[in-house]
Amino acid sequence: MKRILITGGLGFVGSNLAEDLFKKGYSVIILSKSKRKLQNISNIIDKVSIEYGDVTDFNWLEKTILRYKPDVIFHLAGQLTSYESFEKPIYDVDVNAKSTIVILETIRKLNKLCRFILGSTFWVVGKPKSLPINEETPCNPLNIYAANRLAAENYCKIYHRVYDMDTLIMRLTNTFGIKEQHDNPKKAALNNLIYKGYKGQTIPIYDEGKFFRDYIYISDVVSAAEVIMEKGEPGECYFVGTGVKTWFYEIGKWLEDLTPGKVVYVESPDFHKRINVGNIVVDNNKIKSLGWDWKVSVKSGIQKVLDYYREINV
Repeated sequence: MKRILITGGLGFVGSNLAEDLFKKGYSVIILSKSKRKLQNISNIIDKVSIEYGDVTDFNWLEKTILRYKPDVIFHLAGQLTSYESFEKPIYDVDVNAKSTIVILETIRKLNKLCRFILGSTFWVVGKPKSLPINEETPCNPLNIYAANRLAAENYCKIYHRVYDMDTLIMRLTNTFGIKEQHDNPKKAALNNLIYKGYKGQTIPIYDEGKFFRDYIYISDVVSAAEVIMEKGEPGECYFVGTGVKTWFYEIGKWLEDLTPGKVVYVESPDFHKRINVGNIVVDNNKIKSLGWDWKVSVKSGIQKVLDYYREINV
Protein backbone atom coordinates (compact mmCIF):
# COMPACT_ATOMS: atom_id res chain seq x y z
CA MET A 1 0.00 0.00 0.00
CA LYS A 2 1.45 3.36 -1.04
CA ARG A 3 2.09 5.85 1.76
CA ILE A 4 1.04 9.37 0.81
CA LEU A 5 1.99 12.32 3.00
CA ILE A 6 0.05 15.57 2.66
CA THR A 7 1.29 18.79 4.23
CA GLY A 8 -1.64 21.07 4.98
CA GLY A 9 -3.76 17.93 5.05
CA LEU A 10 -6.54 19.43 7.15
CA GLY A 11 -6.91 22.43 4.85
CA PHE A 12 -9.28 22.92 1.94
CA VAL A 13 -7.52 21.04 -0.85
CA GLY A 14 -5.59 18.75 1.50
CA SER A 15 -8.60 17.40 3.40
CA ASN A 16 -10.63 16.74 0.25
CA LEU A 17 -7.63 14.98 -1.31
CA ALA A 18 -6.88 12.97 1.84
CA GLU A 19 -10.43 11.66 2.07
CA ASP A 20 -10.52 10.60 -1.58
CA LEU A 21 -7.10 8.94 -1.44
CA PHE A 22 -8.10 6.98 1.66
CA LYS A 23 -11.27 5.78 -0.06
CA LYS A 24 -9.10 4.51 -2.91
CA GLY A 25 -6.99 2.40 -0.58
CA TYR A 26 -3.92 4.54 0.06
CA SER A 27 -2.25 4.94 3.44
CA VAL A 28 -2.56 8.65 4.25
CA ILE A 29 -0.35 10.71 6.56
CA ILE A 30 -1.53 14.24 7.31
CA LEU A 31 0.69 17.06 8.52
CA SER A 32 -1.16 20.03 10.00
CA LYS A 33 -0.27 23.14 11.93
CA SER A 34 -3.19 22.72 14.35
CA LYS A 35 -6.36 20.76 15.13
CA ARG A 36 -8.57 23.71 14.18
CA LYS A 37 -9.84 22.13 10.95
CA LEU A 38 -10.05 18.57 12.22
CA GLN A 39 -13.74 18.45 11.31
CA ASN A 40 -12.69 18.50 7.64
CA ILE A 41 -11.67 14.84 7.92
CA SER A 42 -14.32 13.70 10.41
CA ASN A 43 -15.17 10.71 8.17
CA ILE A 44 -11.63 9.32 8.26
CA ILE A 45 -10.16 10.83 11.42
CA ASP A 46 -9.44 7.47 13.06
CA LYS A 47 -8.21 5.86 9.84
CA VAL A 48 -5.30 8.12 8.90
CA SER A 49 -2.10 9.21 10.63
CA ILE A 50 -1.98 12.85 11.77
CA GLU A 51 1.09 14.78 12.91
CA TYR A 52 0.81 18.32 14.27
CA GLY A 53 3.50 20.89 13.64
CA ASP A 54 4.43 23.92 11.57
CA VAL A 55 6.25 23.23 8.30
CA THR A 56 8.48 26.20 9.18
CA ASP A 57 9.79 24.07 12.08
CA PHE A 58 12.25 22.52 9.69
CA ASN A 59 13.75 20.09 12.22
CA TRP A 60 10.29 18.65 12.98
CA LEU A 61 9.41 18.54 9.29
CA GLU A 62 12.55 16.59 8.39
CA LYS A 63 12.17 14.11 11.26
CA THR A 64 8.51 13.47 10.43
CA ILE A 65 9.25 12.71 6.78
CA LEU A 66 12.19 10.47 7.70
CA ARG A 67 10.00 8.55 10.14
CA TYR A 68 7.18 7.81 7.69
CA LYS A 69 9.30 7.39 4.53
CA PRO A 70 6.37 8.19 2.20
CA ASP A 71 6.12 7.12 -1.43
CA VAL A 72 4.43 10.39 -2.43
CA ILE A 73 4.41 13.84 -0.84
CA PHE A 74 1.83 16.49 -1.69
CA HIS A 75 3.14 19.80 -0.37
CA LEU A 76 -0.02 21.87 0.09
CA ALA A 77 0.77 23.72 3.33
CA GLY A 78 1.43 27.42 3.10
CA GLN A 79 0.31 30.96 3.61
CA LEU A 80 -2.27 31.11 0.88
CA THR A 81 -3.17 34.74 0.25
CA SER A 82 -1.31 37.57 -1.39
CA TYR A 83 -2.63 39.95 1.27
CA GLU A 84 -1.17 37.94 4.17
CA SER A 85 2.16 37.71 2.39
CA PHE A 86 2.54 41.48 2.80
CA GLU A 87 1.49 41.31 6.46
CA LYS A 88 3.95 38.50 7.26
CA PRO A 89 6.56 38.59 4.48
CA ILE A 90 9.33 36.70 6.33
CA TYR A 91 6.96 33.95 7.41
CA ASP A 92 5.76 33.73 3.81
CA VAL A 93 9.34 33.05 2.67
CA ASP A 94 9.65 30.29 5.28
CA VAL A 95 6.32 28.58 4.68
CA ASN A 96 6.01 28.94 0.91
CA ALA A 97 9.64 28.70 -0.22
CA LYS A 98 12.02 27.39 2.45
CA SER A 99 9.72 24.54 3.49
CA THR A 100 9.84 23.24 -0.08
CA ILE A 101 13.61 23.05 -0.18
CA VAL A 102 13.69 21.41 3.27
CA ILE A 103 11.37 18.66 2.01
CA LEU A 104 13.40 18.21 -1.18
CA GLU A 105 16.62 17.93 0.82
CA THR A 106 14.99 15.41 3.16
CA ILE A 107 13.86 13.26 0.23
CA ARG A 108 17.40 13.41 -1.14
CA LYS A 109 18.79 12.24 2.23
CA LEU A 110 16.30 9.37 2.30
CA ASN A 111 17.87 8.02 -0.87
CA LYS A 112 14.42 6.66 -1.66
CA LEU A 113 12.23 7.06 -4.70
CA CYS A 114 9.57 9.51 -3.56
CA ARG A 115 7.32 11.49 -5.86
CA PHE A 116 7.08 15.13 -4.74
CA ILE A 117 4.12 17.20 -5.94
CA LEU A 118 4.12 20.91 -5.18
CA GLY A 119 0.81 22.70 -4.92
CA SER A 120 1.34 26.02 -6.67
CA THR A 121 -0.81 28.78 -8.12
CA PHE A 122 -1.66 30.74 -11.25
CA TRP A 123 -0.55 33.86 -9.34
CA VAL A 124 3.08 33.07 -10.26
CA VAL A 125 2.37 34.26 -13.81
CA GLY A 126 1.44 37.78 -12.75
CA LYS A 127 -0.55 39.88 -15.23
CA PRO A 128 -0.30 38.03 -18.55
CA LYS A 129 0.14 39.84 -21.85
CA SER A 130 -2.15 37.40 -23.64
CA LEU A 131 -4.69 34.69 -22.85
CA PRO A 132 -5.06 31.82 -22.35
CA ILE A 133 -1.98 31.20 -20.22
CA ASN A 134 -0.18 27.87 -20.20
CA GLU A 135 2.88 26.25 -18.65
CA GLU A 136 5.19 28.15 -21.01
CA THR A 137 3.79 31.61 -20.22
CA PRO A 138 6.55 33.85 -18.75
CA CYS A 139 6.21 34.48 -15.01
CA ASN A 140 6.38 37.93 -13.47
CA PRO A 141 4.80 37.71 -9.98
CA LEU A 142 3.16 40.85 -8.61
CA ASN A 143 3.17 39.98 -4.91
CA ILE A 144 5.28 38.29 -2.24
CA TYR A 145 3.11 35.18 -2.09
CA ALA A 146 3.47 34.54 -5.82
CA ALA A 147 7.21 35.26 -5.78
CA ASN A 148 7.76 32.66 -3.06
CA ARG A 149 5.58 30.10 -4.83
CA LEU A 150 7.63 30.65 -7.98
CA ALA A 151 10.83 30.17 -5.99
CA ALA A 152 9.44 26.85 -4.73
CA GLU A 153 8.65 25.83 -8.31
CA ASN A 154 12.22 26.62 -9.32
CA TYR A 155 13.59 24.50 -6.46
CA CYS A 156 11.55 21.57 -7.82
CA LYS A 157 12.97 22.06 -11.30
CA ILE A 158 16.54 22.35 -10.00
CA TYR A 159 16.32 19.21 -7.83
CA HIS A 160 14.90 17.30 -10.77
CA ARG A 161 17.59 18.51 -13.14
CA VAL A 162 20.58 18.17 -10.78
CA TYR A 163 19.58 15.13 -8.69
CA ASP A 164 17.12 13.45 -11.08
CA MET A 165 14.45 13.64 -8.38
CA ASP A 166 10.80 12.92 -9.16
CA THR A 167 9.29 16.38 -8.72
CA LEU A 168 6.12 17.80 -10.26
CA ILE A 169 4.30 21.11 -10.04
CA MET A 170 0.51 21.43 -9.86
CA ARG A 171 -0.55 25.02 -10.62
CA LEU A 172 -4.12 25.61 -9.50
CA THR A 173 -6.45 28.27 -10.81
CA ASN A 174 -9.17 29.74 -8.55
CA THR A 175 -10.52 26.79 -6.57
CA PHE A 176 -13.76 26.69 -4.59
CA GLY A 177 -15.98 24.13 -2.93
CA ILE A 178 -16.88 22.35 0.29
CA LYS A 179 -14.59 22.58 3.34
CA GLU A 180 -13.15 25.92 2.20
CA GLN A 181 -13.18 28.94 4.51
CA HIS A 182 -16.28 31.05 4.03
CA ASP A 183 -15.33 33.98 6.25
CA ASN A 184 -12.17 35.22 4.52
CA PRO A 185 -12.82 37.19 1.30
CA LYS A 186 -9.07 37.71 0.86
CA LYS A 187 -8.42 33.97 0.52
CA ALA A 188 -11.64 32.38 -0.71
CA ALA A 189 -13.55 35.09 -2.54
CA LEU A 190 -16.16 32.90 -4.19
CA ASN A 191 -16.87 30.82 -1.09
CA ASN A 192 -17.27 34.06 0.84
CA LEU A 193 -19.73 35.43 -1.73
CA ILE A 194 -21.70 32.17 -1.70
CA TYR A 195 -21.90 32.31 2.10
CA LYS A 196 -23.09 35.92 2.09
CA GLY A 197 -25.82 34.99 -0.37
CA TYR A 198 -26.75 31.92 1.68
CA LYS A 199 -27.18 34.16 4.74
CA GLY A 200 -29.26 36.68 2.80
CA GLN A 201 -26.60 39.37 3.07
CA THR A 202 -25.44 41.79 0.41
CA ILE A 203 -23.00 40.22 -2.06
CA PRO A 204 -20.22 42.73 -2.83
CA ILE A 205 -18.63 42.33 -6.26
CA TYR A 206 -15.83 44.54 -7.51
CA ASP A 207 -15.97 46.75 -10.59
CA GLU A 208 -19.41 45.75 -11.88
CA GLY A 209 -18.20 42.17 -12.22
CA LYS A 210 -16.56 42.98 -15.55
CA PHE A 211 -13.63 40.62 -15.07
CA PHE A 212 -13.22 36.87 -15.26
CA ARG A 213 -11.28 34.02 -13.71
CA ASP A 214 -10.88 30.32 -14.40
CA TYR A 215 -12.81 28.82 -11.48
CA ILE A 216 -12.64 25.10 -10.76
CA TYR A 217 -14.58 23.00 -8.26
CA ILE A 218 -12.66 21.09 -5.59
CA SER A 219 -13.60 17.57 -6.74
CA ASP A 220 -12.07 18.34 -10.14
CA VAL A 221 -8.89 19.56 -8.42
CA VAL A 222 -8.72 16.32 -6.43
CA SER A 223 -9.09 14.19 -9.55
CA ALA A 224 -6.41 16.28 -11.29
CA ALA A 225 -4.02 15.84 -8.35
CA GLU A 226 -4.51 12.08 -8.49
CA VAL A 227 -3.93 11.97 -12.24
CA ILE A 228 -0.72 13.98 -11.83
CA MET A 229 0.37 11.59 -9.07
CA GLU A 230 -0.30 8.54 -11.23
CA LYS A 231 0.63 9.73 -14.72
CA GLY A 232 2.55 13.01 -14.49
CA GLU A 233 6.00 13.20 -16.07
CA PRO A 234 8.85 13.92 -13.61
CA GLY A 235 10.07 17.51 -13.75
CA GLU A 236 6.90 18.81 -15.39
CA CYS A 237 4.44 21.55 -14.45
CA TYR A 238 0.69 21.16 -15.01
CA PHE A 239 -1.94 23.87 -14.93
CA VAL A 240 -5.17 22.70 -13.30
CA GLY A 241 -8.15 24.68 -14.55
CA THR A 242 -11.25 24.37 -16.70
CA GLY A 243 -10.19 26.65 -19.54
CA VAL A 244 -13.54 28.44 -19.15
CA LYS A 245 -13.96 32.17 -18.47
CA THR A 246 -16.26 32.80 -15.51
CA TRP A 247 -17.31 36.45 -15.38
CA PHE A 248 -18.07 37.83 -11.94
CA TYR A 249 -21.29 39.47 -13.11
CA GLU A 250 -22.40 35.93 -14.06
CA ILE A 251 -21.54 34.75 -10.55
CA GLY A 252 -23.65 37.60 -9.18
CA LYS A 253 -26.66 36.57 -11.29
CA TRP A 254 -26.35 32.92 -10.23
CA LEU A 255 -26.12 33.86 -6.56
CA GLU A 256 -29.20 36.06 -6.82
CA ASP A 257 -31.04 33.16 -8.49
CA LEU A 258 -29.94 30.57 -5.93
CA THR A 259 -29.92 32.56 -2.67
CA PRO A 260 -31.82 35.40 -0.94
CA GLY A 261 -28.73 37.63 -1.20
CA LYS A 262 -28.54 40.72 -3.39
CA VAL A 263 -25.50 41.86 -5.38
CA VAL A 264 -23.97 45.26 -4.68
CA TYR A 265 -21.25 46.46 -7.04
CA VAL A 266 -18.35 48.27 -5.36
CA GLU A 267 -15.07 49.73 -6.53
CA SER A 268 -12.04 47.57 -5.85
CA PRO A 269 -9.60 48.96 -3.22
CA ASP A 270 -6.36 50.59 -4.34
CA PHE A 271 -4.18 47.85 -2.82
CA HIS A 272 -6.18 45.20 -4.67
CA LYS A 273 -5.55 47.04 -7.93
CA ARG A 274 -1.80 47.14 -7.24
CA ILE A 275 -1.45 43.37 -6.79
CA ASN A 276 -4.30 42.08 -8.95
CA VAL A 277 -3.41 39.96 -11.99
CA GLY A 278 -6.57 40.82 -13.94
CA ASN A 279 -8.40 38.40 -16.21
CA ILE A 280 -7.20 34.79 -16.16
CA VAL A 281 -8.07 31.68 -18.13
CA VAL A 282 -5.78 28.72 -18.79
CA ASP A 283 -5.03 26.36 -21.62
CA ASN A 284 -5.40 22.98 -19.90
CA ASN A 285 -4.40 20.76 -22.83
CA LYS A 286 -1.29 19.51 -21.05
CA ILE A 287 -3.13 17.93 -18.13
CA LYS A 288 -5.89 16.76 -20.47
CA SER A 289 -3.20 14.78 -22.31
CA LEU A 290 -2.93 12.65 -19.14
CA GLY A 291 -6.59 11.66 -19.50
CA TRP A 292 -8.07 14.21 -17.10
CA ASP A 293 -11.00 16.57 -17.64
CA TRP A 294 -13.18 18.68 -15.39
CA LYS A 295 -16.81 17.75 -14.68
CA VAL A 296 -18.47 20.32 -12.39
CA SER A 297 -19.59 23.68 -13.78
CA VAL A 298 -19.24 26.77 -11.61
CA LYS A 299 -23.00 27.14 -11.20
CA SER A 300 -23.36 23.47 -10.22
CA GLY A 301 -20.45 23.88 -7.81
CA ILE A 302 -22.15 26.88 -6.19
CA GLN A 303 -25.25 24.73 -5.63
CA LYS A 304 -23.09 21.99 -4.07
CA VAL A 305 -21.57 24.51 -1.66
CA LEU A 306 -25.03 25.83 -0.71
CA ASP A 307 -26.21 22.26 -0.06
CA TYR A 308 -23.12 21.70 2.10
CA TYR A 309 -23.79 24.85 4.15
CA ARG A 310 -27.34 23.64 4.79
CA GLU A 311 -26.09 20.17 5.71
CA ILE A 312 -23.59 21.42 8.31
CA ASN A 313 -25.92 24.26 9.35
CA VAL A 314 -23.37 27.08 9.31
